[in-house]
Amino acid sequence: MKVAVIDCSVSGHRETYYKEFTRTWVELGQEVLLIAPQDSGTGSIASFRKIDSRPLLPLPAGQPLKKKAVVLQNALIRLRNLASIHKQLDDFRPDLVYFPCLDDILPTLAPMMLFNRLLPYTWSGLLVQSALPPHKPGLPDVRPFLRSRHCCGIGVLNEYSIDALKAFQPHVRQMPDFADLTAPNDQYPLLQALQQKANGRKIISLLGSIGTRKGISLLLGTIPFLPEEEYFFLIAGKSWLTDTQTRELKAFENTRTNCLFSLEHIPDEACFNALVAASDVLFAAYRNFTGSSNLLTKAAAYSKPVIVSRGACMGQRVSDYGTGIAIPENDAEACRTAIIRLCREGAPKPENFASYASVHSRRKLPDALRELITHH
Repeated sequence: MKVAVIDCSVSGHRETYYKEFTRTWVELGQEVLLIAPQDSGTGSIASFRKIDSRPLLPLPAGQPLKKKAVVLQNALIRLRNLASIHKQLDDFRPDLVYFPCLDDILPTLAPMMLFNRLLPYTWSGLLVQSALPPHKPGLPDVRPFLRSRHCCGIGVLNEYSIDALKAFQPHVRQMPDFADLTAPNDQYPLLQALQQKANGRKIISLLGSIGTRKGISLLLGTIPFLPEEEYFFLIAGKSWLTDTQTRELKAFENTRTNCLFSLEHIPDEACFNALVAASDVLFAAYRNFTGSSNLLTKAAAYSKPVIVSRGACMGQRVSDYGTGIAIPENDAEACRTAIIRLCREGAPKPENFASYASVHSRRKLPDALRELITHH
């Protein structure tokens, strides 16, 4: 069978997704073409074409009219990207097109007939942000296009969203939220700076793309109520903050002796994993976030307790597995108490780190995709 794996981004964990899906399809004996920004080390096992696509525009906050204009622009960009993909697939003629992230590929505003013409092949993929709030007119929603006659089923990371999605697509399967567990790079300069500055204090880390959704305000509101001589705080990753927010964050750092804020892209997964391994607690109390995160998988692999927001997918999982503490959003006192407890006592059920890591292991991926082939 000929499978085309298509993705248009290397941001966040997207490269990990399309790289591992490509490898897994090859392991299953399929002829694979990867269409993506780069081959990411798969060039020896799969054909590769550089994707011809435009990135989606970020939605502006607090500007409703401009937001509507950007929604329309992005709708056109999505259709333009689908037309480009159609052209790039023309001579390959795949039996299956697989999208490691359907979220920014599917249309938002288009007739189904047009979508089926732009993507006339049997297709499937992973819907990363599958638990969406109730749809409001004027806002983008990709879910209706899951009803396409060419869709043979989708995967989701958030198991709690499956029932709601079955109104749009009957064949929905939970996929493992696997992570790249490359051995930590002990020579990473930021790691060395962290270890030197922390100097034996307990390290609480917020890692990855840094934006207001990551709960920064909650963390900053908690830090002053914990003794500087016992706790050290790391914020590291590519920043999406405004200039004003960045200045405020750096000003806060400069008033403390127990903070290190590095608002630069973490070079690779080995460096990311080095920071995870060096931490005592991982802070992931995100705001208004309903999805899954493979940070929980990394945390489990390195036996690091996590703090998450109560409810939704991450809060439910952490509560069920006992691998950390779920707190109410924006509750600084609950956050302070959780940090102290996890640093002193560890996770409530440390024996469940291994079971969580196993459920979300990359080793689960072949069976999930094999089931898709069987259904197809």
